[in-house]
Amino acid sequence: MSMLRKLRRKQSSEMYGVSGRNYNRMTHEHVDVLQNIEFVLVSAYRDHPELDDRVMAAALRIAIAGGETADEPTAGVVQALADIREIRPDVSEELWENGLKVVLRSVHNHSGLQPGDTGYLDFVSSFM
Repeated sequence: MSMLRKLRRKQSSEMYGVSGRNYNRMTHEHVDVLQNIEFVLVSAYRDHPELDDRVMAAALRIAIAGGETADEPTAGVVQALADIREIRPDVSEELWENGLKVVLRSVHNHSGLQPGDTGYLDFVSSFM
């Protein structure tokens, strides 16, 4: 593996807080958790088409780190994520947080995160 590729992998795992091993584990063994998270984001987007990828990324960051937002659209998505989390007591906190991080990584991979960008939402909506 080239040095550049190793560096990119390391930066990616540091940026999103999920290692390649955990990413692979989540995408292969815990697809249900990822689908729960993505369902919340897609549902919010379908109910409120004015939402964009930046709102979803902000909501995921808040759900990962904790805290609150004064931004009502983001707060609504954060609350919806908390609601779906409550119906999954079988999922550990660590596993849930890794799921949030994997989905955040996907948002960054599929969007420029500019105002109005919905590249991630359009991509993931096609699967739901």
